[in-house]
Amino acid sequence: MQGLLGVSDVIDRALAWIAQLFGWLFVALVAVICWDVITRKVGFQIPGFGSTPIQELEWHLHGLLFMFWLGYAYVRNVHVRIDVFISNKTPVQQAKLEIFGLLVFAIPYCALATYYAWEFAKISFLQNERSDAPNGLAYRWIIKSCLVAGLLLLDAAVASVLFRKIVMVFGPPELAKRAASPAASH
Repeated sequence: MQGLLGVSDVIDRALAWIAQLFGWLFVALVAVICWDVITRKVGFQIPGFGSTPIQELEWHLHGLLFMFWLGYAYVRNVHVRIDVFISNKTPVQQAKLEIFGLLVFAIPYCALATYYAWEFAKISFLQNERSDAPNGLAYRWIIKSCLVAGLLLLDAAVASVLFRKIVMVFGPPELAKRAASPAASH
């Protein structure tokens, strides 16, 4: 059980580090959006890098932020969820329901989504896909590959939460208590 918590701690720290690193993309996103708004109002465009590639860069940055924060949001339990099934349950009952949900829903979904995202990115790479817009961004496979990376991070987050919930339900009391509060270990 100690080993499961150790692996979970490593995953959680890695997800936190990645989220902090990619958090700087917010600064880039704000700069790109401001540049887009200002240049459209003024009517000035950088030759070869007009409004279309800037708008595509905006959605690429939005996508990167979402993909590289999703796993971290899940391990920190700040994701959107419906607590109607667990609101009146004890922490152990909640952990049991979470284990059920992870095994029946999250793991199969993540496995399929990761597989199809890989195929999606691979085809894009082999075709050297680019934007449909004539002056859009090239190398569309890069953002599609980031989808794979984001899903792999989500897979790791699901494993981390599963390990913690297993320790909560089946572990000795001192480890179960530690497993119940992962935020303290960050």
